[in-house]
Amino acid sequence: MTSSGSAARARRAHPAGRSLRARHRWTGVAAGLMAAAAYAGVIGLAGGSINMGAAINHRLPLHSPALGAAALLVIVALPMTAAAVAAWRTVTRAPEIVTLAGLALIGWIAVEIAFIRTFAWLQPVCAAYGALMVALGWWLARDRARRYHRP
Repeated sequence: MTSSGSAARARRAHPAGRSLRARHRWTGVAAGLMAAAAYAGVIGLAGGSINMGAAINHRLPLHSPALGAAALLVIVALPMTAAAVAAWRTVTRAPEIVTLAGLALIGWIAVEIAFIRTFAWLQPVCAAYGALMVALGWWLARDRARRYHRP
């Protein structure tokens, strides 16, 4: 048996290991939900089913919703997917990946507001969701530090 297999057994055997795994799983679900929403946005923008109007489209780089969709894919959807997978699989660097994905979402909202200069109810919701992901990343990092750096 490999050392990672015995470490996984040790986590399962200890109640703290079960709760840590549960926190990772819930964080993975949260990141996965945002990733799914971002992919829906990518498809809607690229496919034309999300129409922001001529005034907002004119403010986009190259006046292109498709370019906005590509940016949404790279800046939000892919990092949230990586965060979901890392958290679900209890990857060692999951806290950092989750935190960076949350920060990317917050940054996306800030840049979106700066570019389109229009406010929508979904922007503060997504910014708060990004802050939640940063908090979850911090929580996972704190748990990891407590678990592996005991005196």
